[in-house]
Amino acid sequence: MRHGLLLAGVWLVASLAVVTGMAAGQETDDPVASDAHARQLARGEAVYAFSCTTCHGATGRGFAEARAAFPADHYDCFRCHGPLNPPQMTPQEIAVRQTAFSLGEAPPLDDPQALARFGTAAGLYAYVRAAMPRWDPGRLDDEAYLDVVAYVLHLAGVLPEGEVLTPATLDATPLGAPEGQRP
Repeated sequence: MRHGLLLAGVWLVASLAVVTGMAAGQETDDPVASDAHARQLARGEAVYAFSCTTCHGATGRGFAEARAAFPADHYDCFRCHGPLNPPQMTPQEIAVRQTAFSLGEAPPLDDPQALARFGTAAGLYAYVRAAMPRWDPGRLDDEAYLDVVAYVLHLAGVLPEGEVLTPATLDATPLGAPEGQRP
């Protein structure tokens, strides 16, 4: 029940953030596309808040940002981030080991250069779908993965305003920006 309430709260905050952004003049000329874009970003932001912020930070700046949100006595904690932990563990294994997953250094997601290695949104989607969230890859449905990839592209400034990411547009959405430039 707590997870349901948490998701509802995250959804409300995400929705308000999107509506507030639209009220601030971030709309496109096409109200239908703008509405679909805003809905996808709101859904993606809710998934991101629940599944990604612990490692990548609330604004996508990576593990350093995420660690800053940890309690002070967990800044250097290796209980969850032990390098010898297997990449995927059942809840029973976590209870026995008292560890969660091998994290490494989660990269920033708000930087187009950090995403450029995937080539297109299709490459990023395939990776995220296969490997995230780190503690339980593949646990989201396809639409949630698509929405969170759209939100990550939004964080990095590479999702054009008003564009709705679909399976058909994944290959047509290039990632990265020329060195030293941010959109």
